[in-house]
Amino acid sequence: MNGITLMASIAVGSALMGCAYGYTIRDNAAKANAAKAYKAAEAQRVKMQEQLNDVSAKYELERERAGQVSVERTQTVKEYYKTVPALDATCAVPPAMYGVLANAVRDANIAAASEPSSKLPDDLRAALPGN
Repeated sequence: MNGITLMASIAVGSALMGCAYGYTIRDNAAKANAAKAYKAAEAQRVKMQEQLNDVSAKYELERERAGQVSVERTQTVKEYYKTVPALDATCAVPPAMYGVLANAVRDANIAAASEPSSKLPDDLRAALPGN
């Protein structure tokens, strides 16, 4: 019996060692695959970071350039209006036309502010010119 028990013990021990070795090989293969995936992800991250850096550099360059253009345009407009001669009094807008323009500006501002426009007079005939 000792021989059979010894053989059975060796067989069970061999099977257990085989399973453990198989799991070790499988575990090492999984670790290798994970390392490959990590390296690929890191390479992709580096590439995307380079693209982001390029876009950021272009943005900063354009922002600086736009700031210079804005300053130049503002200075040019100010210089232009400094050199324009004053208008003659005969070029003034008639009061009726000024009222139309002022009302149009007011209505546009009210519309832009999403507020209700001014109320109509109760008696429309009284508001008409000549009445």
